[in-house]
Amino acid sequence: MVEIYIGTPARRKYYLVMDTASDILWMQCKPCIRCWKQSKPIFHPVKESSSFDPIRCNHTLCDLGRPGWKCVKGQCHYSIGYGDGSSSKGILAFETLGFASDRHQKEFVRNFIFGCANDNRDPAMTKEQSGVFGLNMEPLSLARQLLELIGGRFSYCLPPFKSNKQPLSRLKFGDEAILRGPQVRTIRIIHAPTLITYLLPLSDVSVAGHRLGFKSKDFAIHKNDHGNVRGGFIIDSGTSFTAFKSGGPYERIIETFKAYFEPFKLRPTNSELFEVCYVLPHEGFKETLPSMTLHFSGGVDYLVPPNNVVVKLGVNKLCVAIRSFPEASILGERNQFNYHFSYNIKEKLLSFAPADCSRVV
Repeated sequence: MVEIYIGTPARRKYYLVMDTASDILWMQCKPCIRCWKQSKPIFHPVKESSSFDPIRCNHTLCDLGRPGWKCVKGQCHYSIGYGDGSSSKGILAFETLGFASDRHQKEFVRNFIFGCANDNRDPAMTKEQSGVFGLNMEPLSLARQLLELIGGRFSYCLPPFKSNKQPLSRLKFGDEAILRGPQVRTIRIIHAPTLITYLLPLSDVSVAGHRLGFKSKDFAIHKNDHGNVRGGFIIDSGTSFTAFKSGGPYERIIETFKAYFEPFKLRPTNSELFEVCYVLPHEGFKETLPSMTLHFSGGVDYLVPPNNVVVKLGVNKLCVAIRSFPEASILGERNQFNYHFSYNIKEKLLSFAPADCSRVV
């Protein structure tokens, strides 16, 4: 989650879900049509902020051609949907956005366009979360709105969840986001005219050191019958678990994991989240757990360690934390733990290096 302040004056901090596959930074606003219950008071801009200013329908970033977007009484109303069926609707507005900086003070961005969300359907949000922090390459994302200020660069390092408290880390911008050192690897973000997510050149996958031998076309993008871009491999901090496209990559990868566990004679069990799960023996599982390696074009490898691939659910269930998805393959949040990522959206580059993200400053 990203900690922000909003409005003038900035009365309180809010926490938003960082999402590299989404554009709009939106948060719940009163008066609500449909809002989830959050622990912090819901932002009421008309009553709380002197800098709140709804944008007009003739603004260049009010894209009335997008599904569900409309002009109401001269104000731009947005609508955004997600792959899990959830959605958010509201008003686009200028506002002052604040961050707690490493200089022990707040830094403010004025006239930032955000989504004041008053109609939110079935979001998988916790009460601590107030909205979404969009960081993709569309014009409304924070990375694009601040493009010249930050030089098109931002970085993050996601620490693993702890049972009692989520460790803090830093979202960095500009020159502070540049990674240096011998372990840094860089890949090119694939440019696709109609695709604004971070599409990566995945060429093959290994499970426990066994290379599966995919062809490049298995992770290539294509257009469906409606002309929409599908396929590819994207990095998405807003998706919890890594997923591979069904009807090919997913099935081959998941069968390889099944074959790995077969000699250990574990008893299969069910899970709502994952296809491959086993009952843990009373004495635990003492064998080596499998890792997964993502092979990118140019000879760059990304190792997903065993504890990020295989997870323990409850007290006696072991699951391969990979899901299927009909439209694309996705590097999800869990498989990004303890890697430092640096995005350069001007040059279309993604750099990464292993790190202890609970200690990154």
